[in-house]
Amino acid sequence: MMIFWFLLIILGIWYFTKNPDVFKKLGSSQSSEEEAKKEALKILNEKFINGEITEEEYLRKKKLIE
Repeated sequence: MMIFWFLLIILGIWYFTKNPDVFKKLGSSQSSEEEAKKEALKILNEKFINGEITEEEYLRKKKLIE
């Protein structure tokens, strides 16, 4: 039984050293919301630059995102 726990701990250490981003995913949802806002603004800016939306639409949608 002790060998099982020893192997489990070793595997856990190995996994977390190979995948350090695991802890970032466990972080607060606030960072996810911030990333979502940045991505939405990026897409909105691209649409405005490409002329897909008018300035009024751009300003209205930007206000909703922020």
